[in-house]
Amino acid sequence: MATHRMITRSRKLTWASLASEIRVMILKAIADQKNPGWASLASVCKEWQYYLERANFSKIKLRVSCLDDFERIVSPQKRALVHHICLNIELPRYSSGCCSKRRSPPEKERFFFRDGIWKLFSILSTWGPADNLALEINAYSSSDRVHWFRNIYLSSDNTEDDEGAISDASRTGILRHDPRHGWMNGQQVRAPPRSAVERLFQPIPSFSKSLPQVTVVTCLIIRRQLRRYLPPSSIADLFTSLDRLEYISWEPWVPQHYQYQLTKQDLLFFALRMYNALRTLNKLVIFEDSPEFYYPFPARPLSLPLGPYHDFGEWRAVVFASKSQDLQHLPLNPLLDPSEWLAAIFASKSQDLQHLAISFMIDAGNFLRYCRPTWSWSRLQSLALTSQFLQDGLENRKKIEVLLRQAGDLVQKMPKMHTFVLWNGGRGHACAFIYRVDRDRASITWRGTWHLELSPAVVKSWQPAAEKLPISELQVKHECIREVVRSHGDAIYYLQLPCQVIEPASLWQIRRE
Repeated sequence: MATHRMITRSRKLTWASLASEIRVMILKAIADQKNPGWASLASVCKEWQYYLERANFSKIKLRVSCLDDFERIVSPQKRALVHHICLNIELPRYSSGCCSKRRSPPEKERFFFRDGIWKLFSILSTWGPADNLALEINAYSSSDRVHWFRNIYLSSDNTEDDEGAISDASRTGILRHDPRHGWMNGQQVRAPPRSAVERLFQPIPSFSKSLPQVTVVTCLIIRRQLRRYLPPSSIADLFTSLDRLEYISWEPWVPQHYQYQLTKQDLLFFALRMYNALRTLNKLVIFEDSPEFYYPFPARPLSLPLGPYHDFGEWRAVVFASKSQDLQHLPLNPLLDPSEWLAAIFASKSQDLQHLAISFMIDAGNFLRYCRPTWSWSRLQSLALTSQFLQDGLENRKKIEVLLRQAGDLVQKMPKMHTFVLWNGGRGHACAFIYRVDRDRASITWRGTWHLELSPAVVKSWQPAAEKLPISELQVKHECIREVVRSHGDAIYYLQLPCQVIEPASLWQIRRE
């Protein structure tokens, strides 16, 4: 009896035999992992090129030295693939020793900054209008992280905890042992000298001439990792040169200045220019950071030079020249606290916006006080503000109640409002009052490390907003935060604010610095 051997042939598995959904998943995984040489895989076939080129060109990180080849690499046919450009301007290393009191001249840094911005704007000025092109600008010196500031981030896009990030943090902690510069076994035990802090925040002088007009950029991002002091005139030049901006995310540092009021006057001039220039803006997010949030040491006043716009007559003339009648009522008193001027201007600008978040730069009380009874907010959908009064203590309770009732009355004039946030946070404390419209119902929530009972008067002031919805009952919630709050970054993280008040990568940095 013959024995027959059964030989079966398995069908050879090929790329084409895979379902299209599986092929897309594989290509997406390749693009997400970004292993060395992944971009070259786009040359395998047209299908791979379609997916991998889109991922490769979606966000482009540039140094100034890359700009000479930028137009060749991003041909007119590939411009539509670019959605985010990040320009990292590497400033020169310090010309003197890190510990020397002698600083590098700011003119040298201005050349690098001005040259980089000018080159990129010249290139982008030739691009036609496109949808959703974001421009992110950063500037730093590799010397910034030497010795005294070992814990800061100069350029990082991390947004969440992962094993790699934790491992990196542990490794750098081991390297942070430098008693001479205030570091003992990974802990900062001594404040940096004034000269070191001044160098980190030293100013970059203004642009010497107007920048080219750019219509392709609709989003501008300047994150807190850019610590150099940009004069308001430079910020205003950036804003006015990008004449189709719809979204600005700006994270300046508090001007560290012994004549702080005059520096704020410069900021006022910037705000007035912004008001007149940004006619296309829909969303504005401002987060003002400060070294005071980080160092458990006595504050040291710094000595940055005055900006170019400290002539009171000049910015007074700008107010009168404004076409907006909403600005004409402002008291033209140069001795008035400039933060009130800023609050008045941002309050007026809020009428044109869909989303507005301003953290720490102005106080919510001033903002609400300058909202005029005759105004209406037909477009505003979300508003987030901070107030120094939102801290535990009997002396603050009545002020908080007045603030919440004023806000409730104001929201009645905002028919599209779905999110209102009033918050505050820092080392050891965090709290937020949150108004939310979720589908067909409304709620008000107090969330924080300390309890505040929302009085019947406060609830009543927010009730009319709920009465316009199918389910008219206003939900009232109280939620407690039990975690340890080490910084204002932790406060934002644990408050789980329903709208953006800071860039995710910046929040990641703050919680580690």
